[in-house]
Amino acid sequence: MSTVNIRTWDQKNPKATSIYWTRPIQAGHPLPSLAFALTGLDASRTTDIHLSASYQWIEKGSHPTYNAILDSRNAIIHSATCSWLEIPANHPVLRTGTYNMTEPLTLADGPKHIPIQFSQPFIRKAKVAVFLNGIHFDKNHNWRVGVGAIDETDNGFTLKLWTWADTIVLELGVTWVAYPEGTPGITSGDVSTNLFRSWENPQPSNAWYKSFVGETAFGSKPRIFIGISSCDFWAGTSFRLATKVVEGPETNQYGFLWRADTWSDSRMYSTNMGYLAFDPNF
Repeated sequence: MSTVNIRTWDQKNPKATSIYWTRPIQAGHPLPSLAFALTGLDASRTTDIHLSASYQWIEKGSHPTYNAILDSRNAIIHSATCSWLEIPANHPVLRTGTYNMTEPLTLADGPKHIPIQFSQPFIRKAKVAVFLNGIHFDKNHNWRVGVGAIDETDNGFTLKLWTWADTIVLELGVTWVAYPEGTPGITSGDVSTNLFRSWENPQPSNAWYKSFVGETAFGSKPRIFIGISSCDFWAGTSFRLATKVVEGPETNQYGFLWRADTWSDSRMYSTNMGYLAFDPNF
């Protein structure tokens, strides 16, 4: 979803902090689990950088309904985008959850390691995809953060959060999606601008191809869920980032073409995206 679907980028009104999309669920069906991930942001450097993607269940007649929410508090956000994934209740393979960091994170604090335990163990070691669903940076220092999963087992994993140099991360929101490693018809991982250039050579346009060869075999083009998992931006200008999977012949059962771009005078040193690709009938 994107804010530009309901307002133009130049209607920045910093007091209009929340934007809602409403989606009903078929009556009588168990409520799904929802995974949200940030995919893009155009934010002014004159305020702290703040954006979160979340949801809220509401009652609307006989149909359970949720509001998908992009919230910027008092940050000046020209535009923002996120993706979300509905996971049916009691799905035999996929599980999802979130973690919210509400205390500051700096280099001096060192990486944070958060143990995550599944409600029930998987049949084998888990594979975990991790995405940012919320960020809050101090405006006076470069904007750098990374999230990932380590030490995966059948019972859980460790969520790792880190930053570097002089960055001050005030808050952070993380979404994770887990499944048993080696499950046919699903794969996940990370893609990064560091695959084809160093951080010392920032450029506005970044595109690369991710192959599924060696990971899993798809019979047709899979669904691909992506979200930002790491970023490194200069704080001297606005934070501008747009990520996406490019729809076209390059995106098929064998892999996908992705982009991570900035524009105007913004300076992006690096961006990583988590991805989760799965069979449409999964």
